[in-house]
Amino acid sequence: MKKALMMMLLAAGCLVLAACGNEQTTYDPGAYAAIDNEEVIAGIDEITERVHKGELTEEEGIAELREWIPKPEDYPRRNIEYIIPWGEGGGSDLYARQISRDAEKILGVTLVPNNMPGGNGEVALAYALSQPADGYTIYGAITSQVINDTLGEQPYSFIDDTTFIIRNQGPTEVFWTRSDGPYQTWEDLIEADRDNPGSVTFTGAGALADDELRIMEMNNQLGTSFTYIPSNASGERVSSVLGGHIDVLHETTGAVIDLYRAGQIRPLLVPSDAPFDGIDAPTTAELGIDISIGRWRGMNAPGHLDPAITVYLHNVFYAAANLPHYRQFEEDSYFHMVDGYLDYEDYRAHAEEERETIVQLLRDLGYME
Repeated sequence: MKKALMMMLLAAGCLVLAACGNEQTTYDPGAYAAIDNEEVIAGIDEITERVHKGELTEEEGIAELREWIPKPEDYPRRNIEYIIPWGEGGGSDLYARQISRDAEKILGVTLVPNNMPGGNGEVALAYALSQPADGYTIYGAITSQVINDTLGEQPYSFIDDTTFIIRNQGPTEVFWTRSDGPYQTWEDLIEADRDNPGSVTFTGAGALADDELRIMEMNNQLGTSFTYIPSNASGERVSSVLGGHIDVLHETTGAVIDLYRAGQIRPLLVPSDAPFDGIDAPTTAELGIDISIGRWRGMNAPGHLDPAITVYLHNVFYAAANLPHYRQFEEDSYFHMVDGYLDYEDYRAHAEEERETIVQLLRDLGYME
């Protein structure tokens, strides 16, 4: 039933796209290579650093950034719609609203948030692709869009049909369990599954999203049979673990850090090559586990924008992400533990590489031929 509804929504989105006549042009890396942006980035770094040192007030820093960042002719002339493919209060919603605070001061127009949850981001993406490729629509993307693109169930391609602007956040998820539960270490989980395959349960956001792919990838490497039970409601996932109904929660650190500090949950494993500051648990690298999929957050736009607009938007959001307000938000939310920044070219290249990785993973697991 849910899949049928999803396909109806996607089909409707594509009809709107066709009606609007949003012409798609071919991505041209040469157009971006012709733009020398290194000096601009160095200037942004210098200005934002002076704000952090107190040599400039926030208002003075914003004014200098507006003067320094090259602006396309006659853009922007009006407010920009920021499509958030998830509900209010979640990580993607907070990311969009927090980074928008200073970005819109630099832009000189308002970034209007529009929450459009559904279908792991695909309801919102179908809508975004119905809008003109003119820089007045921004789409807040996460890893799910590459996964959905890989599965090929939608009549468009996230990677091929959007402009990559910037990626700001990398994966900060951890595997958590109830502090007074039966599992005190990751090895306890392995032993329990060995004794009773499929008995250890995990929960995360969505089916066949990055959460589930991580479990599938570990099962494939470790020979385990961990059971994954998806839930799109963060509160529901947390309650199911605290209530002992599910054993392990895969969740962003910032979303449950208060529970960790209060001693209600304990970290079992950090899916990272390096430890997370303040999180007392081994990393996958230490245990010899290779985790290739993780949840990042970035910004895209429908179609293929004029490169000058793409680079301008990148520079605006790069500057906003380095000003004190957003930096403090990342620290408070524990997003600062991983450097997730990629510029427009590296962000696209990473998504293309990730798509190939997911294809191979799904083939190994028998989900694709």
